[in-house]
Amino acid sequence: MDLNFLFNLARYISFKTLFRWFKDEGLRLLFKNAGTLLSGNMIAWILGLITFAITARILGPTQFGILVLITTYVTIVDKILNFQSWQALIKYGAEVLEKKNNDSFKSIVKFCTLLDVATAVLGTIVSIMAVSWVGQWLSWESETVLMAAIYSLVILFNVSGTPTGLLRIFSRFRLFAVQNIVTATIKFVGILIIYFTGASLWLVLILWMMTTIIGHLLLVVLGWRELHKRGFEGTFMSPIRDISTQHPGIWGFVLTTNLNSSIRLGSRELDTMLVGGFVGVEGAGLYKIAKQIAAVPAMLSDPLYQAIYPDLSRLWAKQEITTFKKLMIRSSLIAGGGATVIWFAFILFGSLFIQLVFGPEFVAAQTVTVLYMFAMVISIYAIPLQPAMLSMGKPKTSTFIQIICTVIYLLILFLLLPIFGINGAGIAAIIFYAMILVTMSIVEKQLMMGSS
Repeated sequence: MDLNFLFNLARYISFKTLFRWFKDEGLRLLFKNAGTLLSGNMIAWILGLITFAITARILGPTQFGILVLITTYVTIVDKILNFQSWQALIKYGAEVLEKKNNDSFKSIVKFCTLLDVATAVLGTIVSIMAVSWVGQWLSWESETVLMAAIYSLVILFNVSGTPTGLLRIFSRFRLFAVQNIVTATIKFVGILIIYFTGASLWLVLILWMMTTIIGHLLLVVLGWRELHKRGFEGTFMSPIRDISTQHPGIWGFVLTTNLNSSIRLGSRELDTMLVGGFVGVEGAGLYKIAKQIAAVPAMLSDPLYQAIYPDLSRLWAKQEITTFKKLMIRSSLIAGGGATVIWFAFILFGSLFIQLVFGPEFVAAQTVTVLYMFAMVISIYAIPLQPAMLSMGKPKTSTFIQIICTVIYLLILFLLLPIFGINGAGIAAIIFYAMILVTMSIVEKQLMMGSS
């Protein structure tokens, strides 16, 4: 029975079938957009990996672990308090653009921009104020606490949510590739200068801080430039007083997607902090290396997420359920299959890769990298599920699933870290993404059956 299932699956995703799928204009356009993003991400990842490796060699396991924990802490605060305005812009913006209602679109853009500014200020204040408490928990020295407080200023410049949504809704995916490459290049050149002129943790932290700020500001410039090119002038003159009346549920959508994003931190960032708390600074550094390498298959997920969400939103708005379902299934199998191939390659050559790139002292990250990369493979098969849920207007359902799975994941993480060390984090990640894949697939199948 199992062999028959595998045979049928292989036949289903044969080269002939793939060729037939790509005759579909929607799928071809989706992967064209995702491919544009992926090309930029690939170049940026290569530069980032080299930068990462040089940094690890410069600082050594202990200081490298400190850098990882500082940047992770600030990222967590930023993502908890920074509303995902781009998701609201795509959800409600796609609907009004479909109706050619430009004035309403400008009101949504203004609303999302004000959210970006308010949450950036709030996030900066909270990050600076909370750093002492986090420092006590992780046994940071006073200098490390000061570093984290200064690095918190990057949150103030994270007003790129709305520009990100603008570029996605207008299908200007090439500009994301440009932004990624420019930022990665600046960081790479900066780390080379530090390497040859004298390295210190302070210099590396400042470099990380400046390149993060540049990345945010570049997105702002590109996004607003595109808005003006499309003829949307006077955006900030548009009224937003009746925004919740004109777009019922927009506040609930914004709050729910922000909560959803915050919950996802349990698997994206909070795990690194917990590894640092249970295993120590060096363990956090090794785990971060595992996550950086595992970003190779994960690179397939982010471009696909960015590209598929606007398409799914448009298809659901038109109630083209069959096309909606086909786009989800086919994109999942193609991206997931590619990620699986990458994972097998790392199993064969991963240890050699880590030793050559990062050095012998970081080879201990091999096992957890294999585990975490497998978790990423599962997450890539599941990547269409989250944007599909948002397109269906069911962010609360998605959030509920994320809450349940994340709570279980964190409990498993707390149990496994003391027993298996950093490898326990990899095992917990596999269980988490498997739960997400199975649960959301079942729920969305029921939702689509009810709409067809």
